[in-house]
Amino acid sequence: MVIKWLDIEARRRRGKGLASSDGRQREHVSANSLVKAYEEDAQRKRALIERARATNDKLLLIVEALRRLSHDADLMSLLEDEDLGTIPRNLADRFRVDQKGTR
Repeated sequence: MVIKWLDIEARRRRGKGLASSDGRQREHVSANSLVKAYEEDAQRKRALIERARATNDKLLLIVEALRRLSHDADLMSLLEDEDLGTIPRNLADRFRVDQKGTR
């Protein structure tokens, strides 16, 4: 019960606000610094979206190339002769979706 009482006393002295535990005062944030931080974060997110789109475009190109190559019977028989006739399930699933025409 002593610990609980000490916590209550500390809060009574400190008040209801959010104070740092080491007793330092919080820095005041200006409107300009908030706007600058917001703009920097928005720019980082725009760059991330651009990289994601570029990566998606590359993936679509690779999937389409592999899908077209999978229709070449000679290539497929050569790959099977070399024990390379299987592909990862997630790529095979993409081929099936693409062949249905939903992508």
